[in-house]
Amino acid sequence: MPTVLPWTTIEIGEMEVFTPAVPCLIVHTWYTGDRPDSTVTYFWQDESTGMINHEVVFAEPVGFEQALEWAEGHAPTRGVERIHIKHGPAKSRAGRRKAKAGRPRQKKLSSAKQAGGRKSARKRGTRKARASARK
Repeated sequence: MPTVLPWTTIEIGEMEVFTPAVPCLIVHTWYTGDRPDSTVTYFWQDESTGMINHEVVFAEPVGFEQALEWAEGHAPTRGVERIHIKHGPAKSRAGRRKAKAGRPRQKKLSSAKQAGGRKSARKRGTRKARASARK
């Protein structure tokens, strides 16, 4: 029976990096509205080149449990000992509104600006003009 592991990533700056322990299967389930979509991807390393390859071996509109069951049943045929899992929010959270990407947030106004007041503006001018005005 293969070991089921959670999807773990390492953050490097703003980038998330996932490094699977190959060979492995990855079960990924997400929800569009109330409808689940699942994929199972097989990752392996080529012995001659050392390159890590992947292939989607299952893609169906089924829930997480069914996709995981499929992966567990097919893991021995590919010599897989590890199954990484990643799934989206539960059905109850899937209907929540998300913030629209690319839309800037409104800035909060300072109390002076909300009251309609203005901060005093610094007078501008050359150094000589300011020096002569002081004399």
